[in-house]
Amino acid sequence: MKYNFFLNFIRKVAFILLKCIFFIRVEGKENIPEDPFIICANHRSYLDPVLIILIFDRKVYFMAKSELFRIWWLAPIIKAFGAFPVKRGKSDIGAIKRAIDVIKSGNILGIFPEGKRNRTKEVILKGEKGVATIVKATGAKVLPVGISGRIIPFGKIRVRIGKPIEFRNNTIDNQEIVDKIMNEIKELILK
Repeated sequence: MKYNFFLNFIRKVAFILLKCIFFIRVEGKENIPEDPFIICANHRSYLDPVLIILIFDRKVYFMAKSELFRIWWLAPIIKAFGAFPVKRGKSDIGAIKRAIDVIKSGNILGIFPEGKRNRTKEVILKGEKGVATIVKATGAKVLPVGISGRIIPFGKIRVRIGKPIEFRNNTIDNQEIVDKIMNEIKELILK
């Protein structure tokens, strides 16, 4: 699904403004598949989902922490761009079902498998298993995305889009799936 004219206009203007503030380099756009897929990216900044929304031309439906939907001015904006709430810290069956529906409807799902922003000195945090449940239920490809750089004025930000990963064997352990995804993201960051 594409963004409507109004949202697409906002995306274009926002991208121009961000490029005036940061040096943004995007690599690997040729790796973006045509069929429905799951974007899995690392999460260090509030800017991460914005970058993904601006880079991908098709609408990305993000799982976003439910607390964001309680902020009166932010909730309508993130809903318009396709975000839906997930309760962190416990299994949110409703959010998992919604994520599966997004993929089965032919759309793109965006997930930060770390489950929260990484505020440590580690390159990447351990991933949560929810993404593996969605992968097994849908058979969707996973598109790893590594975001690196400094979120300061005139800082360099690099977004590297990796090659899609397919998990054809449904008997693979969920942790194995998550570890494979996280390792791919980490390699994209460190290259």
